[in-house]
Amino acid sequence: MSAPAGWYPDPAAPGRHRWWDGAQWTAHQQPVVTAPAYRAPAPHDIPTGTVWVWLAIAASVVPFLVVFLIDWNGYLDGITGTAYGYSNSAELIAWQLHTMAVSLISWAAIAAFIVFSWLDWRELRRRGVAAPFHWAWSFFALLSAGMAVYMIGRAVVLKRRTVAGGWPPLWTWIGATVVGYILVIVWVVWLVQSVFTRLGVLSLSA
Repeated sequence: MSAPAGWYPDPAAPGRHRWWDGAQWTAHQQPVVTAPAYRAPAPHDIPTGTVWVWLAIAASVVPFLVVFLIDWNGYLDGITGTAYGYSNSAELIAWQLHTMAVSLISWAAIAAFIVFSWLDWRELRRRGVAAPFHWAWSFFALLSAGMAVYMIGRAVVLKRRTVAGGWPPLWTWIGATVVGYILVIVWVVWLVQSVFTRLGVLSLSA
């Protein structure tokens, strides 16, 4: 049974098609048309530094600053007083309540980080970023150093899907976090030295 009429690869001229009229080859030829090679779409030139990610970074710094709001002199008084048996329970309770109130600022900052992450994710979608790193990962901020999950994930995904990427906010957050940890370490060293100094003074005066 003969093949139906149509364009077929020319057996005498590779790379060309010849018209088969249903019974025999004709003189009509044409080049083989190939589909163009697939090219991945270029990353979108979208600005990724939303105001919300910068506010999230600012919120991430607050827990480091809270340590300076605690009444450490009251803490030292309580430590040294307990060591020598003359602590004032009323003052100790007042210090604990003050510390609890101050710690609420840290939790409020973490909640703000999560909210700002959601607003950042929503703004990136509005600007046309396809599937930005999901804001729900920001809930890891409730764990120790969990803010890194959203910040790093955001930068990696934006690097793949946009020209601008997401590195400036990430490096800013890393810098702010490193400075915060350094301040806390210096503060803890000072606190320990102050405790030993007070205990030493009291032991000499006893």
